[in-house]
Amino acid sequence: MSGIETAGLALGMISAIISIIDATHQVYEAVKDEAGLPTNFKKSATKLPLISKLLEDAEIYVKTADEATGIAFTPTLEDCRAQAIQLQDLFGKVMPEDGESRWDRYVKAARTIGKGGRVEDLVRRILDDLQLLATRFPEVATQRRKEQLAMAVEEVTKMEPSLPDGFEQMPTYAHYGSGAQNNITGQHINSGGNQMYGSGQQYIGTNHIGTPSQSSP
Repeated sequence: MSGIETAGLALGMISAIISIIDATHQVYEAVKDEAGLPTNFKKSATKLPLISKLLEDAEIYVKTADEATGIAFTPTLEDCRAQAIQLQDLFGKVMPEDGESRWDRYVKAARTIGKGGRVEDLVRRILDDLQLLATRFPEVATQRRKEQLAMAVEEVTKMEPSLPDGFEQMPTYAHYGSGAQNNITGQHINSGGNQMYGSGQQYIGTNHIGTPSQSSP
């Protein structure tokens, strides 16, 4: 493959990733009602414009780069594109307002992707890829853009997990945090409301309602 072909491959990949990221952001921007949307979707969506800008910078850089640079860019761009495709699919499945709750759709979509399927993980992987390129090729982005990238990586890394570790292998899922809800083998535990629904028993606050095995006096 010639240097021109290599550069063309890298440029084509960058252009494709930009289109995917922009389309993903448009899906989010089109949402009028964010009810039921996991918080990390909102936080992650704010990073998408920066990702597009960084990719546009990379595109300009590759246009004037040599063959070796185009070759060096390719593996990282392939990983970046893979994460972007999964991110777009995740947003596309979760954003619509009809049907199941957004939370249920998020869990199903993330589990389909498997490990690394949490929205914050996908965004972080994309940012990590861009940071790797900026580290290996310092001229690919301005100092200001690098600072914005470093800040974005730090913010995403500090996000509370939107799904528990190992969620992709769990038979049920756990939704925890403020107003936590845990579904475990037929039980429903709501720590916010102090309710537990188990096998044949119901606990609501300090009231205990047992299985109706005895008649009332």
